[in-house]
Amino acid sequence: MRKIKLTRANKSILLKALAPYYYHERALGHNTEKSGRLILKIDSPPADKKATFSAEEIHLMRTTINQLRNKRLAKGQYTDAADDMLLKLF
Repeated sequence: MRKIKLTRANKSILLKALAPYYYHERALGHNTEKSGRLILKIDSPPADKKATFSAEEIHLMRTTINQLRNKRLAKGQYTDAADDMLLKLF
């Protein structure tokens, strides 16, 4: 278990990264309980508060943030928020 401080920007980028993963898994008929709970866990605390995450949740966040970052790089968009969140997850 690890505590991570979530700012408004961090919460926003995490939700943007996790949403496509959640909908993709749902479309395939896979269980979306873990990703759904993680989305609620990220969204529930007020900004600038610390939340506790398991190693599995951190791995999922890291993977989805990296995918979002790669998509933005391919489009030539900024990746500052994704880079910042990735640094917090390592």
